[in-house]
Amino acid sequence: MLPLKKHKFWANIIGVLLIMAFITLAVHLGRIQLTDHEKYVKLAKAQQCKKIELPARRGSILDRNGIKLAESLQVGSVYVDPAEIEDISTVAYQLSKLLKLNSSKLVKLLNKNKRFIWIKRKVSDEELNSVAKLSLKGVYVKYEYHRFYPSQQLASHILGFTDVDEKGLEGVELSFDSVLSGEPGYKLINRDALQRQIITPDAEVQMPKHGDHVMLTIDANIQRFTEEELEIAYKKWTPTSATAIVMDPMTGEVLAMCNYPTYDPNHFKKYPTGSRRNLAIADCYEPGSIMKPIIVSGIFEQGLVKPDDVLFCNNGVCELEGRILHDTHGGHGNLTVSEIVAYSSNIGMAKLGMLMGNEKMYRYLEQFNFGERTGIELPGEIGGIFRPLKQWSRKYSLISISIGHEIAVTPLQFTTSFCSIPNGGLLLKPTIIKSPINNDGKTKEEFQSLQPVRRVISSNIARNIMNPILVKVVTEGTGKNANLLEYDVAGKTGTSQKTSGGRFSHEKFVGSFIAYAPAEYPRVCVLVMINEPQNGAYYGGTVAAPVVREIIRRSLLYLGVEPSKFQIAMQ
Repeated sequence: MLPLKKHKFWANIIGVLLIMAFITLAVHLGRIQLTDHEKYVKLAKAQQCKKIELPARRGSILDRNGIKLAESLQVGSVYVDPAEIEDISTVAYQLSKLLKLNSSKLVKLLNKNKRFIWIKRKVSDEELNSVAKLSLKGVYVKYEYHRFYPSQQLASHILGFTDVDEKGLEGVELSFDSVLSGEPGYKLINRDALQRQIITPDAEVQMPKHGDHVMLTIDANIQRFTEEELEIAYKKWTPTSATAIVMDPMTGEVLAMCNYPTYDPNHFKKYPTGSRRNLAIADCYEPGSIMKPIIVSGIFEQGLVKPDDVLFCNNGVCELEGRILHDTHGGHGNLTVSEIVAYSSNIGMAKLGMLMGNEKMYRYLEQFNFGERTGIELPGEIGGIFRPLKQWSRKYSLISISIGHEIAVTPLQFTTSFCSIPNGGLLLKPTIIKSPINNDGKTKEEFQSLQPVRRVISSNIARNIMNPILVKVVTEGTGKNANLLEYDVAGKTGTSQKTSGGRFSHEKFVGSFIAYAPAEYPRVCVLVMINEPQNGAYYGGTVAAPVVREIIRRSLLYLGVEPSKFQIAMQ
């Protein structure tokens, strides 16, 4: 037996240790109650509650008249909680049959150590009903929103598309993603010890904020006319691609924009990437002769010539600065400046350009913002090619640019520049957005459609000199295929050779035509570019002018513009 003193010693030691243990426990409990209280409350709630996201509905994209071009519809998606599934193989087999999925892949998916696994997103109503009838334990349905484009291919290159989570990937869907997206909400669901849902009337709910709508300047009907006519040309001439733009020249508003080949944004993954590119802003071409009216306007501005001044055009063949030039539309002798444009004489234009000189030509064209993006509200725009003056050749650049070579433009960029003639001399910033609209239907703000960049041509030159010349192109010159019985049309043909291996190709061309109407009171300006047409034709007056004519005719009749020529004939 231990002596009494030793008993007392160990009793004291044990007592001290017990006191210290109690103190430690008290401190720990105090820390839990005071400092870690919120942490453990959250953990407890997490055991008892489940946060369910309430998705926000993405805003619609509308045309200028309120027609829905893109909208979000509620659909069901199927998911599972593998921990609740008793027989994975059976469930995988049943779901694979109903949802048209691979059974073995589904088994691997269900064996993952997760409590939430998507099986199939945004299923059809038929599939959803079939799954619901089985009442499979651990298999659930969650309602989401699915992006839908009711007019299928219509305006697809403008609209773009979204991913499965409705995140904008292209077009307006991408550039206005933050406006369209909205903010998701949530609700808290109470659960018992077995993780079964308990319905309570006081469950915490945060309602989602649905996305705002976006109204475009696009007119769905004009867009449809444009796409129909461009498709006819595409099938007839089987080009590599084709592009058309319709713009209000007085405001810069884009009324239609389309490309071929095209695609359906409802099924965008089924189409090659090239079909989804908006060539109107993402590709550039040498404009060829459609550039001539802009060049001539500058020559008039400098006071170097008058419309009736005569130049000798060497009967269609001429050597200038050691370079042989040809007139492709017949050999001409003496032509007035107006006739040089009307008959698209390369020789006449080269001589006119030489009067201007390199520096004056560069400074003049610089005002049109060639080589720069227009700033339209679409992703993927490029600026084209306009080389600095120091990179111009002393002899050849001036001649080349005068006939639309050694400069490259996007279709939108050139349409914007050309519209300075019908609108009286102003370079306008193009726009495709009319206004954002609250999800309750109220306009948030009206975007300013008319955005002048600068004056590039005097009003007198644009209206009184260039306008009659461009009318003559259609009535007497290379643009006769765009002539209309109902309206006066003013325009210009263009045919540019593409390069291959550093040389101009004799097989690859871009045929284009740009025009506006009615000539005196312009409502629409239309550009059509046919890239590498086949089947025996490539001139802009042949492959593009008829397309422009029909787009103008259908658009003006739709807009209620009275046929001016018919009215005169009836008098």
